[in-house]
Amino acid sequence: MDEILNKGDRKEIRALFSFDSGDSNEEVIVKFCLWSRWFFPNFFKFPSANFHKDIDNYNLAIYRGQQSIFVNVGFRGCAKTSRTKLFRAFVIANDRDHIKKYLKIAAKDLGNAKQIVTDIYNMLATGRVRYYYPEIFRKTEEKRQETMGVFDTASGVKVLAVTVGMDQRGQLQDESRPDEVWFEDVETRNTLRSAAVTETIWNNMQEAITGLSKGGGTICTCNYISERGNIHKLITKYSKNTIIVPIKKDGKPTWPDAYTIEEINKIEENAEDFSGEYMCEPSAGADVFFDRSSIDKQMKKTPVRTIADFKIFHPYVHDHRYGLGADVAGGVGLDSSTTVIIDFSTMPSRVVATFANNLIKPDTFGDEIKNQADRFGAPIVAVENNKFDMCIGRLKQIYDNLYFTEVKETRVGLPPKTRTYGWNTNFDSKNKMLSFLKRAVEDGHLELSDENLIAELRSYTRDDLMDKDEDVRLTTRHFDLLIACSIAYMMRNFAEYKKDTTANYVQPEYQRSGLE
Repeated sequence: MDEILNKGDRKEIRALFSFDSGDSNEEVIVKFCLWSRWFFPNFFKFPSANFHKDIDNYNLAIYRGQQSIFVNVGFRGCAKTSRTKLFRAFVIANDRDHIKKYLKIAAKDLGNAKQIVTDIYNMLATGRVRYYYPEIFRKTEEKRQETMGVFDTASGVKVLAVTVGMDQRGQLQDESRPDEVWFEDVETRNTLRSAAVTETIWNNMQEAITGLSKGGGTICTCNYISERGNIHKLITKYSKNTIIVPIKKDGKPTWPDAYTIEEINKIEENAEDFSGEYMCEPSAGADVFFDRSSIDKQMKKTPVRTIADFKIFHPYVHDHRYGLGADVAGGVGLDSSTTVIIDFSTMPSRVVATFANNLIKPDTFGDEIKNQADRFGAPIVAVENNKFDMCIGRLKQIYDNLYFTEVKETRVGLPPKTRTYGWNTNFDSKNKMLSFLKRAVEDGHLELSDENLIAELRSYTRDDLMDKDEDVRLTTRHFDLLIACSIAYMMRNFAEYKKDTTANYVQPEYQRSGLE
């Protein structure tokens, strides 16, 4: 191999790097690593890290149609974009089959997309590559484009820059759909400030993905700066096709030849958002609501019994005090209807059962809540009294021990008191109940048990606390178990000891007239 490269024979060097469908993935990756280092040694100031091998393998799998999407999340400076540009130049120059002929590069800023197109063009059209591969841009009879935003090769490969903010439909090349779309830098702090912009970008990304040709693939190279945007949505939706690379893991650099731990510590001192941009943990930033170290101490338990979606972590004890909190959803596959049951008689208190289902209808959920409550001695039940009031309506028919508040009325013709069933979550009560839960978790007064509940607390931020229902980004972030747990914990002052397991004990009304 060294002899061939040192000899400099054009034909032999071309043969060394070229490939087709008969070459295995391993062989192609070896060729790519040799080609990129021989032609572009300036890109390799440091030896590659282990995660670079994963990036190369995913990029090839997308190119060969073996995988449909690859979400490449990495810290700023991990060379994810440079590596992808090199790979694209490599396949244009060396794939004898040219199985992908139309690449679309989309960024929030069109200038960024154009710069990537220009960089790939310069890799192929100048220097050593131009000498060994003169046919890439040879003159042909067909009309071709060679601008900062688009270029065509003599072999029919097209690379086009677009903005992710524009409509992605109808962009054909010789009556063909794009084979591959590469999303780069599609989310910034400016886009995250607007829910409407975030939603528009997501819709355009989906149009681009669904508009690919058969066997087409999608690559997204990105930082992970927020859990309120489209990158979080991609990571959640395509978690099996995602790699996330922080700058350090378990206290050690992930690219030790490029960054020492001392250099990383200096970056951490100066970075505005080290958690998001370098650790790929946006929820660990300054706006995290629940103390991260307290959440890390929570023990995830395996349910002792699971009945459908009802997970029981601890068995019922007849003389213990319990409370059940519930969050009701529409049952249309978006957010979930959830319950959390807490045992207040243990030290610390503990979550003994949880339930989450995004398809159960609100009225049916009322029967499900009764069934769960009966398994734990008919405790006080508090259901969020949101727009799906048919759940509470059903419970009023079949269950006695419901949380309610009484409001005094003084107007003529009205009864002296109006009873309102369920827990009302408004701006004031939401702050109060979440603050109580936060204090309980951080002081070690509550065991959460359920790994999904723990995950929701882990990623909850102060921005989420301020969210309004009309923010369309709420479809990407759900904290249904968290809300149910918060409501359940507010029942600690209203839960009563049970005298026996069969008693259908009704809470004294005076104890349920307000928060203590």
